[in-house]
Amino acid sequence: MENKSFQQSDEKNKNSKALLYTIIGVLLALNGGLFYMWKKGSNDKEQVDKKLETTTSELKIKNQALEDAEFLLEKYRRDSITMVENSKELNEDLVAKKNEIAALVARLRSVKDVSEKEINLLREKIRELTEQLAKAERENVELREVNTKLEEERSRLKEEKETVETQNRELSVEKQKYKSIAQKLQTSSMKIEALKKRWLTGKEATSNRAKDVEAFRTSFSLSENKVAEPGTKTIYVKITGPEGITLANPGNEGGTFEYDQKESKYTYKFTTEYDQESVAVPPTKWRPATDLKAGKYTIELYCDGFKIGAQSVSLK
Repeated sequence: MENKSFQQSDEKNKNSKALLYTIIGVLLALNGGLFYMWKKGSNDKEQVDKKLETTTSELKIKNQALEDAEFLLEKYRRDSITMVENSKELNEDLVAKKNEIAALVARLRSVKDVSEKEINLLREKIRELTEQLAKAERENVELREVNTKLEEERSRLKEEKETVETQNRELSVEKQKYKSIAQKLQTSSMKIEALKKRWLTGKEATSNRAKDVEAFRTSFSLSENKVAEPGTKTIYVKITGPEGITLANPGNEGGTFEYDQKESKYTYKFTTEYDQESVAVPPTKWRPATDLKAGKYTIELYCDGFKIGAQSVSLK
């Protein structure tokens, strides 16, 4: 009986061990599977992380290239305006490179997958355009310096021209002044007579009594002057009385003429012909409308803006 019980107990132990070993084997298999799955998942995660890192890096490279390109295109736009304002034409190669970059930027903005080759091509175009823009900017600086020097030279020449023109005008005025002086007429044999009429004979005679004088007779000759302009000459006769006032009869007999850049009054005027030769001018008379007062009377002759003769007579 005891032997049978022992056998049954031993059998149970064997069965328990077998079950235990089975459980252990199953657990080991599960652990192995779980380890394999963990290992595989870890590798997949590492690959995903690497791929994500690569994609992120590529995106950064792409975005940086696009930002560089767009910044350069904006710089090109500004520099182009400056160069146009300075009358500097952009060459065809520069324009072509700008258009290539603009096209590449538009393409890279529109697609997700961008090859490294396209990125490198964009960078190469950026480098080329940057170099050309830098060269154009240097040329622009040189051009502005040249323009500044030319403007300074132009201003200097303008000032010199204005100075020369002013000097020429002054010389012209001075020349005209001397020419006018050279053309000035000169009188000779000037004679002033205070006339009175003899009532019995009707003949004229001279007098120095103011109450008897009814006219002044003026006679003179024009001297030879080969520089003077020939032709009809207007002679202005200015008679000044004792009070220093220019005498003139009422009406249209008197007037004004220009002398020494001012307006001066005259008593009467007449014309005579002059041909650069010495000539005796026909005598002229002036009859005052009122009685004369005692005192000094001065008769002055003017022609072409110059005083050409003067003489005085005193009346009692």
